[in-house]
Amino acid sequence: MDSLTQIVLGAAVAEATLGKKVGNKALLWGGIAGTIPDLDVFYIKLIGGGAIEEIVLHRGISHSITFAVLMAPLLGWIVHWLYRKKNEATFLQWTNLFFWAIFTHPLLDSLTTYGTQLFLPFSDYRVTIATVFVVDLFYTIPFLLSVIAVSFINRTNGWRRKINYLGLGVSSAYLLAGLVNKYVASDVFRKDLATEPEKKELVFVGTTPLNIALWYGVAESDSAFHIGYYSFFDETKDVSWVSFQKNHHLIAGIENEYGVERLRWFGDQLFVLTQSSPDTINFYTLKFGRSSFKSTSPDESFIFYFQIIRNADGSLAYESIRNTEGLDVKKQLGELKDRILGLKP
Repeated sequence: MDSLTQIVLGAAVAEATLGKKVGNKALLWGGIAGTIPDLDVFYIKLIGGGAIEEIVLHRGISHSITFAVLMAPLLGWIVHWLYRKKNEATFLQWTNLFFWAIFTHPLLDSLTTYGTQLFLPFSDYRVTIATVFVVDLFYTIPFLLSVIAVSFINRTNGWRRKINYLGLGVSSAYLLAGLVNKYVASDVFRKDLATEPEKKELVFVGTTPLNIALWYGVAESDSAFHIGYYSFFDETKDVSWVSFQKNHHLIAGIENEYGVERLRWFGDQLFVLTQSSPDTINFYTLKFGRSSFKSTSPDESFIFYFQIIRNADGSLAYESIRNTEGLDVKKQLGELKDRILGLKP
């Protein structure tokens, strides 16, 4: 999720664990702890990481259970030492605050389509539940308002705890609704695929930006992937599927090269390829859905993709492409709104 949401989540969780004892200090340190896992982006920049390092290291070890377990007592000891004269909370209480403020960060991230390596260093499996988008104001704003309100209430006032739990309850209910909606949408996609003349298997379902009403499904057949959309505001449950040829033969012979293997891992094996030049292959990850509801070509359907480039000496290089040139954000948001409301292009 975005940084603001993670700060708010960390603050709210810290308030629930220690707010009654230390007041706004819990909000402060919880907010700091909530953003610590995302500091991995600065590490990637520090080492000059490229496209492969970005996908391997971001939401990597700093987003694992192990990191939360190891960092919590260290930060707990530091903060306990800082406030040693006030003796407001014990070392174990501060450790408990930091564990939950840090650990809830990757837990929330695992609900997005990007995925989180929760089990490093023991496994690089990406937990990708895909029931909430990385930015969702319907989730963040009520949560944010409750944390702001709490900060103005005395720590001994019972309303402070009630308002904080209200914010946590509303936000958790929204996440639960996302899980339920995904189950319903998945059922719609499977039933529609059962009527398709070509055999297609549903392999992924995720939510679209800024909402949990419009969902996309990725289906697989022998030579292609197919993406379809369903909104809870659609008049019918008929799904129109747009097909993209896999073209996986383009990486024959290099599919086990480290960079190519990591791209396949990152995309959960849901990817299509195109040959943009004799030495360049475009790698499109389908688990993020399409960027346009109207285009049927990979180059125009996906803003974010990777390039595999064969150098003159035979080695491979990788680039992360964000094709935002000429992107009309207002128009894109308008199309998204229309599709959420059931208007099909």
